[in-house]
Amino acid sequence: MDEKICVFEDVYNDTSARAQAEHEKLGAFGMLARMKLWDRPREGEVALANTEKRYEPFWMAKAARRTSYIRKHVYRIKVEHPHVATVEIFDRKFPVDAHRELQLPAVEECASTTSLVHYVDALGHDTPEKTLIDYAGRYPFREITDSSEPHFIVPTVTAASVLQQVKSRLSAPVEADAISSDEIDIASLTLFYRPVHAFEFTWKDKTGVIEIDGLSGRVNKEGTMLGGAVRRLGNRDTLFDLGADFAGMVLPGGTIVVKLIDKLSRKAPA
Repeated sequence: MDEKICVFEDVYNDTSARAQAEHEKLGAFGMLARMKLWDRPREGEVALANTEKRYEPFWMAKAARRTSYIRKHVYRIKVEHPHVATVEIFDRKFPVDAHRELQLPAVEECASTTSLVHYVDALGHDTPEKTLIDYAGRYPFREITDSSEPHFIVPTVTAASVLQQVKSRLSAPVEADAISSDEIDIASLTLFYRPVHAFEFTWKDKTGVIEIDGLSGRVNKEGTMLGGAVRRLGNRDTLFDLGADFAGMVLPGGTIVVKLIDKLSRKAPA
């Protein structure tokens, strides 16, 4: 399983993000505050109190399910000649039924492959998968190999949880009489970090936070300052550790086996 950590390059830098936040700052205190006629924030009354640039994570997993199975099926063949009563095929005679058809019992050997690219917000936010797909497909990023980058948010959705989600999405029932093999190959797991600019504003005794997406420029008027949640990236092995759930992924107890060949070789004792 190929494991990567990638960081997106800024599209909106600190200066442009701050200009956008200043433009939207009156919206940081909620719809009700903006609708009041007698007591609502005005341009000169709102002050910038704090700023924060952080990198928020999301996962991308690539996998494929490969299944070999057997199906029993009856092929129906129309017989055109009106006087045919039986048909001999491979030394076996088959009667023509009332519908002028031959019914040929068969055993089908089948092989199917279902590919999946799965995205999930690593902080558990309700971010549409389409948004994460757009990030990964549209904006430039670079791979990093160490923990020298500051202001990374610790993922709350673990690598093991992501692989369990992959297994769940690929575990649709197979219409089969017998399954010869059923495997999910996890090809890669990538942890992406995207830039987010947060600006905290004060008005009287109230505070509000405007977030600017460092890639799309999207404005979130109900943002938060994460503060203590921001830390250096930390150890790569910790981020990709499958922990106690690892055995359950390799031997899930059903017919499907999840293959993590590289992981297994690294876990094997010397």
